[in-house]
Amino acid sequence: MVSILLMVKIMKNEVRKFQEFVRRNKLLWSNEREIIAEQVFENHFHFTADELFIQLDQKGKNISRATVYRTLDLLERGKLVGKIQLQSGKHIYEHIFGHQHHDHLICQECGKIIEFHNDKMEKIQKKISRKENFEMQGHCLKIYGICSKCQKK
Repeated sequence: MVSILLMVKIMKNEVRKFQEFVRRNKLLWSNEREIIAEQVFENHFHFTADELFIQLDQKGKNISRATVYRTLDLLERGKLVGKIQLQSGKHIYEHIFGHQHHDHLICQECGKIIEFHNDKMEKIQKKISRKENFEMQGHCLKIYGICSKCQKK
């Protein structure tokens, strides 16, 4: 199990990377952006922008919903956060910096998200890209279906 001290150190590194991205793009660093980034990197689960806004509000942080959305967009542009669009059109986020690439199985009944990684699938995608003379920058695989728990209902 990862110690709390190590988790705080990792989170501070992620926040520092975000700060560097903001400054490199000649944007302003603010206390609000730092608070939002810290909360994002504290979360070890998928979340919506509205859920993040509520988390911050419950901690007494007076940050506008618009600032939360804009900061999430910057975190995504900086490749620190991944944004996944569900079939419903809703977006969920997860912090990805320092984490192994993975894909998702998404239950259409309960919304459960199962993360997985498959080396064979990664190799197939690279092979297809090479065959088509296509420079792959990344990918996002989402498989929709019904989880085992919902199948039993």
